[in-house]
Amino acid sequence: MNIEIANKLVKLRKQNGLSQEELADKLGLSRQAVSKWERAEASPDTDNLICLAKLYNISLDELLSTEDDVDTIVKEQVKKDNKEEVKEDKTAIHIDDEGLHAIDEDGSEVTITKKGIHITDKDGNRYIHDDSKKRKQRHIYYAISSICMALALLTYILLGILLNMWATMWIVFFVPDIIASTYKCIVNREAHSFNMVFTTTLAFFLVCLVLLPEKNLWHPMWVVFLAIPVYYLVVGRIETVLRDNKKEVIVDVDDDLEGEEEAK
Repeated sequence: MNIEIANKLVKLRKQNGLSQEELADKLGLSRQAVSKWERAEASPDTDNLICLAKLYNISLDELLSTEDDVDTIVKEQVKKDNKEEVKEDKTAIHIDDEGLHAIDEDGSEVTITKKGIHITDKDGNRYIHDDSKKRKQRHIYYAISSICMALALLTYILLGILLNMWATMWIVFFVPDIIASTYKCIVNREAHSFNMVFTTTLAFFLVCLVLLPEKNLWHPMWVVFLAIPVYYLVVGRIETVLRDNKKEVIVDVDDDLEGEEEAK
């Protein structure tokens, strides 16, 4: 199939409000088969062409009409046949406007785009791994950490100059990572991201050095460090249970991408 007809199949499908999955269901095929038609990697057989014409309410002549001459069509077919002969393991890798596609011999496909990694397994189920959100969260995390560190340094200097607390207020440098880890814990919904080590250390020195130095609580206050293993054991167990019970969400990649194209 030449690229002109392949583009026409894409246009007709979208005009009729169908996703690749929905069209494949109507024809009793896999989504990969429809995808190959629309990338001009394969051609529908006669029965499927008749079904497509009836489905789109057009004639076969309209469906298959092309401006390419015979020589061009023959050259494209020869080129395609040569490529297929090179493929020994029935795998394929190609690049188009959507991104990089890697197709395995079992029909599974991985597409890498600017929006993330789109995975289609051999059963036609689709998943999206979008790393852009995590990158944004990392940038915010580092920004919070940097700002808090600058404020901690300013606080230490001011308290040192004004109150001569150089020997004790160095503990403020525990605060930036505690705040940043709290943000990370909330946005990622991962309790183990919270910096419990810095928190308990800050509490220990805050009581012993700043709040109650005259009480000499160095010995009894060491018990706060027991909170570290207890915390990570508890949240680790809870997160494991939640992760095991979490169901994978299947996302329709075609509908998602088509919706974004229409919005543009």
